[in-house]
Amino acid sequence: MDSNQEDIIHINITNFAAAVAMAQNPSLSDTAFVIAKAVGARNVVLSLSQRAAEEGIVTGMPVAMAIRMAPSLTIVPPETVAGGRAEREILAIVSRFSPTIQQEPGGHVYIDVAGTSRLFGPPIDCAVRMRNEIQANLGMKPAVAVASNKLVAKIGTRAIRPSGIAQVRSGHEAAFLSMQDIRLLPGVGPSIGKLLAVAGFQEIGELASLSDQQVIALLGKRGVRLRDAARGWDSTPVDSRSLDTRTVQRDIEFSEPVLAAEELRAAIVSAAEDAGLAMRSELLACFAIRTVIRWADGSSSEGTWKSRHPLLFDEQIIEGAWNALIQAMRRRIRIRCIQLSLLRLAPAQREPDLFSPPGTSREERLQAAVDATRRRFGASAITHATAALHA
Repeated sequence: MDSNQEDIIHINITNFAAAVAMAQNPSLSDTAFVIAKAVGARNVVLSLSQRAAEEGIVTGMPVAMAIRMAPSLTIVPPETVAGGRAEREILAIVSRFSPTIQQEPGGHVYIDVAGTSRLFGPPIDCAVRMRNEIQANLGMKPAVAVASNKLVAKIGTRAIRPSGIAQVRSGHEAAFLSMQDIRLLPGVGPSIGKLLAVAGFQEIGELASLSDQQVIALLGKRGVRLRDAARGWDSTPVDSRSLDTRTVQRDIEFSEPVLAAEELRAAIVSAAEDAGLAMRSELLACFAIRTVIRWADGSSSEGTWKSRHPLLFDEQIIEGAWNALIQAMRRRIRIRCIQLSLLRLAPAQREPDLFSPPGTSREERLQAAVDATRRRFGASAITHATAALHA
């Protein structure tokens, strides 16, 4: 919920994998390098150094394109062991200040320090101590921000990255956000950013000033949520659960119990599209999908479909959801409702719903276009023909 004081600390280590590589090998500090697998048609930049960014390289860019832009570019392979060790060390440092911690992969940590001032002093003092210990123990310089909620704290670290410390006083959130670049607002990637730029929006405050009617006309109904974020409104708590235990869930309620395959398929497609959009909006992918069937006689059964590779796009999620449903179909009686859950969430390697640089796959470009249309005109604006049966 919204806090009456600045109790939320956000730690943001920009380009975390690259920061880990530099901490292990300081000679990389003044080098243009990227974290990526070997050059290949489908391999992309996962993280990059500041020097590489100065060459115009960005996360998600195909490695071959990055090399054309910077022929002397160094390719450093991903090192998951070192990254995991660094994340555990960061968690150990911040855990001394509060038990309420939300750690997300990629060098992001939220800490709720409400009620700890008698032990550790004001939140800003805690933030400074955390930053100093991370720098001393790990050789990384994080951006750290203190605010009354997670959203404002996150924008705070984005505003000062790659390093530094910021405090947004309670009651001053709108004033702080109003002059910030609109591209710092979570949910505004290149696609939505271009749309807002065409409309003349450059600062977060300009979006915050829109009425419901105005923002719906510009971005569709889902734009209201983005406008509210621009005003600094955020009630989400610091969630100590890991991504592995979080889910994206959709419930399918039938007006009358059904059994026909075409009706079930239509319902699954509709729910999978909606859940997939919600997942991608948080820049996540999943590795498992579960369906729970509630039968007309009150009993239930479930099926789970797992994947070794991240499931990101609608076609992947629909296929997995249908396979999970088939596993759960152990009876031949009518179905009253279905619960669809996307499980084992993990950060997507790129921003698939917003970012589609030249060279990305046709599937990625198509999904980006579909997502952008759904955000602007509603989830039902574009859907599989099968799903129309469930509309």
